[in-house]
Amino acid sequence: MSDQKSQTQKKGVSSLWHSLVENKTSRRTLFKGAAVAAAGVAMTTPLQLRSANAAALNSSAQTGAAQTPELFFTPLAPTTEDALVLPEGYSMSPLAVWGDELGGELTVGYNHDFTAFFPIDMLTKGYDLKAPHRGFLRTDMSSTDGILAINHEYVNPMFVGEYAGEGEKSAEQIKLEQENVGMTLVRVTRAEDGAWSIDPTATKYNRRLTALTPMILTGPAAKLDGGPNVVGTLGNCSGGVTPWGTVLSCEENFQDYPIEAPTGYGWDAETYGKRHYGYIVEVDPYDNKSTPRKHTAMGRCRHENVAIRVGKDNSVVAYMGDDKADSCVYKFVAAQKLSPAKDRAKNLKLLETGKLYVADFQNGKWILLDYTNEPLLKDAKDAEGKPLFTSQADVAADIRAAALAVKATPMDRPEDIEIHPLDGSVYIALTNNTGHGNFHGQIVRLQEENDDPTALTFGWEIFATGGPQSGFSSPDNMLFDGEGNLWMVTDISTSRVGSGIYSFQGNNAMFFFRTTGPDAGVAYQFASGPVHCEMTGQCWTPDGSTMFLSVQHPGEESESIDALSSHWPHGGDEIPRPATVAITGPWQ
Repeated sequence: MSDQKSQTQKKGVSSLWHSLVENKTSRRTLFKGAAVAAAGVAMTTPLQLRSANAAALNSSAQTGAAQTPELFFTPLAPTTEDALVLPEGYSMSPLAVWGDELGGELTVGYNHDFTAFFPIDMLTKGYDLKAPHRGFLRTDMSSTDGILAINHEYVNPMFVGEYAGEGEKSAEQIKLEQENVGMTLVRVTRAEDGAWSIDPTATKYNRRLTALTPMILTGPAAKLDGGPNVVGTLGNCSGGVTPWGTVLSCEENFQDYPIEAPTGYGWDAETYGKRHYGYIVEVDPYDNKSTPRKHTAMGRCRHENVAIRVGKDNSVVAYMGDDKADSCVYKFVAAQKLSPAKDRAKNLKLLETGKLYVADFQNGKWILLDYTNEPLLKDAKDAEGKPLFTSQADVAADIRAAALAVKATPMDRPEDIEIHPLDGSVYIALTNNTGHGNFHGQIVRLQEENDDPTALTFGWEIFATGGPQSGFSSPDNMLFDGEGNLWMVTDISTSRVGSGIYSFQGNNAMFFFRTTGPDAGVAYQFASGPVHCEMTGQCWTPDGSTMFLSVQHPGEESESIDALSSHWPHGGDEIPRPATVAITGPWQ
């Protein structure tokens, strides 16, 4: 997720995507390409890019001069304040701050990212298997008592272990870093006065997954490099939830870890250099004794997130993005169909086997990444003329190389992907690609043929484009509410935020979009984060009364412990601390 960590650019890669975007935007019309038209794909609620309208509406909203009558909050103006700024009528409180105690010797990890709230009574309420609880979708489950899952993407060695950047790290410093990545699972409750708090006595649920926690690989690449039993998880960026009540954690920048200090983490290359990282990890929040599973059938890449959709025939489909410049969008179709809620044990194995596809946006089709039946995978060679793949295990272990071999479409850092709760369309955040001159990114909307997530053809459009004319830059994590509105946070690199061509936005921020109507695709700023932070992982309680939001790496550009650029959230002379906060207010 971190833009600073993901900007490995290859300027020689084809700019096909940019030609497609220019063509799509210049015509301002949907799905007129011959291949897509032949497929008979049609959007249920067509949207068009409205740059001029967006600029006018956003400008007036930021100045407070006007707003659409239906808007339920007053949009913010950009700011560089060292605070989490919200519209009037909304309030926030830190809930899980780095270092907070979870009971016993457990503490909250560092650099919060994805969050997911699991109602404490979800498994006993006969939950709706077709509707993961990311939006206002269930009001019969608890919205005041649940398990909060929080990813921890990476650490800042200056704050974790007090490593000053000179010489080698000590064994204790490395151990502290290993213990502060992964995931926190903690029971949280809301009191009658509205205050949220951690329950440190909930030993049945409270848990920390780290780079040292035993895990297991499933699928075709499970036995690579000495698997299936593996050590820990790392690079835990965004993620997803399943209808059967598990959390999916995505391992992103795994390539950063087995590097010699002081230029990198300096972790043991014998362990962390293996192909055991870069997968989607499934965790059962209701069983803290369960072993987390990494599903290799879903592929190994710099996974940003995963979004699950269940088809009308109970097929289970997962959409995924590879957070790297000139990388691709994927979907995984599980081999087995979704079982009734009472058969949760069967559903827990759904993501272990299935078919993996990659998107070809030029032709509006999904390409199967199957070594047995795809000649281009068998013929693919490396720079020395050696085969890139000799089995499906090799394909699963490097799906980016496989995607390029079958001529899928390289894109501009596909980060978050989310499913519209009302029409089933797929929204894709392309953060940016400075190597090709795309400095501000886009949000793409994809619609499967016949609204079938297992379809092999699709149509697509540009939903919103970043830049000064739109008021936002570098879209990242997204979240829908039950009305189909989109909530998006930005990922401008901390080395660029608030300066140069990014100065129009100020600090990284959260924006609200309608997805239908005259101002569909127009960005209204809802929140602004502290100095040098990135806001991430927003999610709802089932009734939509609380939004949980992570504030990652505040003060990341601090020169030293004695020269801090942020003191959020505690203020004063305190060091900055990543945290997950609870936001409440009049959401509708």
